[in-house]
Amino acid sequence: MLGKRGVGEANTLLALLTREMGVIRAAARSTRVEESKLRFGLEPLTRGTFSFVRGKYEWKLTGVENISRGFISQSTVRRRAAGRIAKLLLRLIHGEEGVGGIYDTTVEGLISLAGVASEQEAENVECILVLRILSELGYVPSSQKLTPLVENKLFSTEILAEATSMRPFLIRTINESLSATGL
Repeated sequence: MLGKRGVGEANTLLALLTREMGVIRAAARSTRVEESKLRFGLEPLTRGTFSFVRGKYEWKLTGVENISRGFISQSTVRRRAAGRIAKLLLRLIHGEEGVGGIYDTTVEGLISLAGVASEQEAENVECILVLRILSELGYVPSSQKLTPLVENKLFSTEILAEATSMRPFLIRTINESLSATGL
């Protein structure tokens, strides 16, 4: 789940990244009341099996199972980085269409972000993950320097070390790509 916000007295509006349908925005009724069974499965940056029904105007959440909080780190810096990734995805992905590559890349990146040993490695994971998301969406120009970072789907120590040495170039490329989106 990328995010949520309260609507009315007890309802919640959710934004979820799915492999098959991209970003789905769904309404969850009465999830902020204490008796709600769905209440504890609706935390941002959780992963699980969500059930939906298509209503007349919007998707409606009907169930949540197999909740995993593997994306949530104890580090505030890493939680903020994961939040920035979620906001970027909400900003760039519109409509309901399959985004399997972005979904897989994001899951792998958020798991790596939560599990790296140092804050510098966390910054590198965030940088590489943003670069890969932008590349999947077609905003990053092809470059020999970027190919090893973009095409490799894992976040190995070698990739993170390479990102450390290329960090100014990567940030410049990301900023230029974000500027090209027009969003």
